[in-house]
Amino acid sequence: MSEVNKGYYMSVCHRCQDETPTLRSSWFNTQMLCPACCAEEAVHPLYTHAQQVEFAKIQTGDYRFVGIGLPDDLQRKYPFK
Repeated sequence: MSEVNKGYYMSVCHRCQDETPTLRSSWFNTQMLCPACCAEEAVHPLYTHAQQVEFAKIQTGDYRFVGIGLPDDLQRKYPFK
């Protein structure tokens, strides 16, 4: 976490590198995302597939599943990681 801003601890989004007070885990990989990147991910064509695969893995006891991988189009847009 970085500096305190307006009473919130700010974190950095793993995908876009913007500071944000909230993060959520990606369905595609282990990145922690800001709300804007979460919203962008939610409209991706592979989003539902990623959720279904993770659900299936959890049902088999694989609680350390790292995701299906970041789709190529998002990797090109966010080359940081």
